[in-house]
Amino acid sequence: MPRPQKAEKPIFAEPIAEPIQGTTIVVLHPGSSTLQLGRATDHFPQSLPHVIAYRCKEDGAFCVKETNSLIRNGIWHPDSEEKRQGALQATNQLINAMRVSFGYRRPHISIAQIASFNNKVIPDTIQGESGVCWSDVSENPEILIGEQAQYLDPNAPYETTWPIRNGTLNIHNGIGGSLSSVSSKLETLWSLAIQMFLDIPAKDFQYYRVVLVVPDIVNRHHLKEIYDILLNRLGFSAVIMHQESVCATFGSGLPSACVVDVGDQKTSICCVEDGISLPNSRIKLNYGGSDITRCFNWLLQRISFPYKECDINDKLDIYLLQDLKETFCHLSLDIPVGHVHEFQVYRPQESGLLYQIKLGDEPLQAPIAYFIPRLLGLVGQKVWTSNLELADHDPEDLYDDKYLLEVQLREPSAKKGRTDLDTSSELNERVDSILLHVGNSKQGDFSRSHLNCTEIEELSIDQAISKSIESCGSYETKRKMYSTILIVGGGMMFKGANNFLMRRVQAQVPTAFHFMRDQMEVITRPKDMDPRTVCWKGGAVLSILDSAQELWINRKELNDFGVRILREKSAFQWSVNLSDKQ
Repeated sequence: MPRPQKAEKPIFAEPIAEPIQGTTIVVLHPGSSTLQLGRATDHFPQSLPHVIAYRCKEDGAFCVKETNSLIRNGIWHPDSEEKRQGALQATNQLINAMRVSFGYRRPHISIAQIASFNNKVIPDTIQGESGVCWSDVSENPEILIGEQAQYLDPNAPYETTWPIRNGTLNIHNGIGGSLSSVSSKLETLWSLAIQMFLDIPAKDFQYYRVVLVVPDIVNRHHLKEIYDILLNRLGFSAVIMHQESVCATFGSGLPSACVVDVGDQKTSICCVEDGISLPNSRIKLNYGGSDITRCFNWLLQRISFPYKECDINDKLDIYLLQDLKETFCHLSLDIPVGHVHEFQVYRPQESGLLYQIKLGDEPLQAPIAYFIPRLLGLVGQKVWTSNLELADHDPEDLYDDKYLLEVQLREPSAKKGRTDLDTSSELNERVDSILLHVGNSKQGDFSRSHLNCTEIEELSIDQAISKSIESCGSYETKRKMYSTILIVGGGMMFKGANNFLMRRVQAQVPTAFHFMRDQMEVITRPKDMDPRTVCWKGGAVLSILDSAQELWINRKELNDFGVRILREKSAFQWSVNLSDKQ
């Protein structure tokens, strides 16, 4: 199959007038680590690593290789190790308490005993070369995406980029970190992915529509840029966006649920009632599956991990640690400890190595970091964000809440002769008072400290679920949310996760809802589906509903009306209007 070329400037056709068919709808669900795409009529999406690599210039002066996802700023803070040790003690106490409540007796195996066994392990050589190999770049391709970019030799003259990090566009101060640069990489990556995996030529994009599944807490400036990419640069005929939480409920066939989307680098929590995402309930935790992988590596090092050469700066070792996490980690209290396991290490053009390893509670302790975030070693970082903290005010949006407040204040100031400085000060004071009023309202327990997050260093996933549900406006809505908690994404695919999470959330339930404890249900595999594809499936379902047909935005509407059409035709509330909360 010939390698697809980057899409040239498309020759736009008139918007399609025929009835919409599922075969002409492309559903995209871009994540921090994985891109899922497919036609709306497909049963399962195609998945590929969401990464792109460009061939460096001959001098290689600006060949930037992006830092891998397991490295995070702040984890080597001087207080980090001390806090981790304290968190580890709390973790062991939690494990013991949970085992007592479940009626299990925990055998005592000291770390010294486990480390003594692992120190004596000598690997066995597996005959023959391993099947692992670096991507073939003998033809010097200019661009690589997906697994080809992921498995590039570290010494190859290519710069790699993950366009989305932590659930948002990967904008930073370094080389290639501007909005225009990131959007250009997204344009190229998505164009090549659709051509390669869906077999749709770039010249035929004008006959297709796109459903884009986006996070619940998202920067609206980035959404505008993505609309421009899909409609003006790639030339699709129309685009509609849906939120991950709403798509998750539709994909799982649930009318209402508290949706917990555990991704690779972030965890999103949102309450959905009758297909509507409740804005005040949206919370984003800035940790996910890759943080659990890093924590598991730290725990393995404490018990003398037999593979001494393991390095979290080496991409193959990162993939090995992720595989070990998915194989061994669990949240089931009835799995015995002290068993000896085997794992294999493969390097390109080398024979494989077979290791033995004895594990204690480490496979259980690592996922418990979702419930004791200090175990992740994140110190001095803001680890959660609420929907009320969005500050991406748009000067092009005449209905932007900050713009409206400023207009309201400027009108009386003009009559009274007050200066712009006085108006600005009053605007800031009024915005602060509105935020404080929102925090003290019945719709959410978000105080000023919650908005600032300077006094709270951590928020566990069970606490975040309770906080999200308690932010709902009515008693009946809260009852619905406590009755159904839906877990999607690939970050919590551990055995026993549903029962463990349910016990932890039950401990957070307020007194008024104690009767809901026995009625609570935590769903981790809706309809026996892969939780990583539930949101994509929901986007495919929503795209063919009659109620969604009037929400499609075409190229002419975007170019004529700009952000106004995005606000009017958005499938969700475009922004939290603070002036409505007074």
